[in-house]
Amino acid sequence: MTTTPAALTIRSPEDLLAIAPVVLGFWPEESVVMMTFGADRPFHARIDLPPLEVQTLDVQRALDEMLLGPARRQHAQHVVLLYFAADRAAARAAHRVLRRGCRRSGIVVASALFADGERYADLDGPGRNSPGTPYDVSAHPFVVEALVSGRLSHRSRGDLVASLEPDPQATARVQQALVSGGFADEDMPNDGRSIRREGRWVERRVAELLAAGAGPSDDEAARLLWVMQASRVRDAAWSLITRRNAEAHVRFWSDLVRRAPGPLVPAPAALLAWAAWQAGDGAKAWVALDRCQEVEPVYAMAAYLGSLLQQAVPPEFWEGGFDWALGLGSVHG
Repeated sequence: MTTTPAALTIRSPEDLLAIAPVVLGFWPEESVVMMTFGADRPFHARIDLPPLEVQTLDVQRALDEMLLGPARRQHAQHVVLLYFAADRAAARAAHRVLRRGCRRSGIVVASALFADGERYADLDGPGRNSPGTPYDVSAHPFVVEALVSGRLSHRSRGDLVASLEPDPQATARVQQALVSGGFADEDMPNDGRSIRREGRWVERRVAELLAAGAGPSDDEAARLLWVMQASRVRDAAWSLITRRNAEAHVRFWSDLVRRAPGPLVPAPAALLAWAAWQAGDGAKAWVALDRCQEVEPVYAMAAYLGSLLQQAVPPEFWEGGFDWALGLGSVHG
């Protein structure tokens, strides 16, 4: 789920097709994009368009719940449904399901467009069986502004996924720092004293690096990744994330995710996902959750954030600044 970055006035189908990549941060392909209006808190969402041959009753129910469930809970009054795909038949089948779900829920479908990259058609209009209208929004003002501001930095969701893939050379350097620092011979923090000690270091050092706009050295990255295997130590970094500094955290944890050896990815990936959610970037939050759960499928923080994203819970739900060390013993000596 993604929030709109700025107030944009929509006057035409081309405006709708142009705003989709702007709010997502990438150009959607084989996707259903939903924009909500009149909700308690308007949001936008994307889901893969199921191929026609797999659109069973169960798949259609899941499509309805994953897209329209949050719209119902947020009391959306209107939605726009955009189908970016090559197969118009698959889009039509999915649209029948979603249109029926909207009707049952009292949600008005303000517009429903199918777009294959060259032509678009109104799936509810009289020309729904026509070849469609040619379009090209690559130079649309919405798109140009998003490119200049950096909000639209990925050509596709695949490119967004690739932006968080490991950097082999950087990962190798951190792996070497783990060995030279003796971490492989140590247990992660597992008692109150060591958790508090390492947590205080994480809290202090991450705050310092964020203030300086810098990333950790290889030695610092190794220590951060190792000690944050302990969830309470990770929480020291988590407590620093607020809506005000979320974008800085996104940059910080994106860098660390790419440098992390595989087994140590979950903590920085979950923190990145949380920061992206706070920054209103639901697409990056989901991709970061995927990276986390590739390594640790039942990572609790990722499961919690996933449920918030699925329910379109707004970033304002989170206050931040909690006392991560509550209940731990003090450090002596």
